[in-house]
Amino acid sequence: MTEKEIKITFPEAKLEALTFFLMEQNEKSVEELLKGSLDKLYEKNVPVAVRKFVERDETMETSQETLSTEQETQSERAARQPRTAGRRSRTVQSQEETPQQPTTETSEEMAENTMSMGM
Repeated sequence: MTEKEIKITFPEAKLEALTFFLMEQNEKSVEELLKGSLDKLYEKNVPVAVRKFVERDETMETSQETLSTEQETQSERAARQPRTAGRRSRTVQSQEETPQQPTTETSEEMAENTMSMGM
């Protein structure tokens, strides 16, 4: 789910004092405490059915973003890797590149073949 920034005004002197004493007590930052307070406020005021709907919608958005990212990654990989010819293609290609010379029979071979045929 996308997050939205909330801006509020608060007296600077009070914020500095609060930050100082939170640090002394090893507490969280003001921002972390405010976020926790907003989460509690949300749970207290938003009905359960609506929270489930929002969470389901959030999960669907995250799934779609993940799927889109995976598809982009696969497309990028495919674009980077040139297709190579398979083994069979290389064999055919090498045969095409080197034409075979026709073989000529000598007169002795012709005579021998003729005799074996019974002529």
